[in-house]
Amino acid sequence: MTSIEWRIRRVHPEVDASLWREIRLEGLREAPYAFASHIDEWKDRPLRDFAAWLNRATHFVAVADGRAVGTIAWTQVGASAGRHRGQVVGVYVRREGRGLGIGDALLASVARHASKHVLQLELGVAGDNAPAIALYKRNGYEEFGRLPRGYRHGDAFRDEVQMLRRLDT
Repeated sequence: MTSIEWRIRRVHPEVDASLWREIRLEGLREAPYAFASHIDEWKDRPLRDFAAWLNRATHFVAVADGRAVGTIAWTQVGASAGRHRGQVVGVYVRREGRGLGIGDALLASVARHASKHVLQLELGVAGDNAPAIALYKRNGYEEFGRLPRGYRHGDAFRDEVQMLRRLDT
């Protein structure tokens, strides 16, 4: 595996929509079963829709040579009784970035940022996505539940493993 130089930074919706659009579409195309969204929902959207989506959560990217090689986002739960909770979404690392610690660094960036706002982070992952589950466990996430048939892609169903990481302990 060839090493690349990369850095993590926060995404700015006004300037990074095209950067994020590129990696978002690749993730949905290359790992369709890893996401709750489908490529068909995104592929024909105008750039302004991507920018609007970026305003709905706090996004981070790993950048190498001006290109996003990894992405992650988190958002705070909106209901008042759930404001202590955050949701991690949209985790994806391109093939050339895998095995370099980018996924760990993205999760650490979200945890640092989110810890100023929430007490725990939660996420859902397809039950057959062993590499992602291993990544999350390595970064302090624990499974707390499983939703049978949580994801549907065409006629195929996958369980959703629900995981959380406490930030206040």
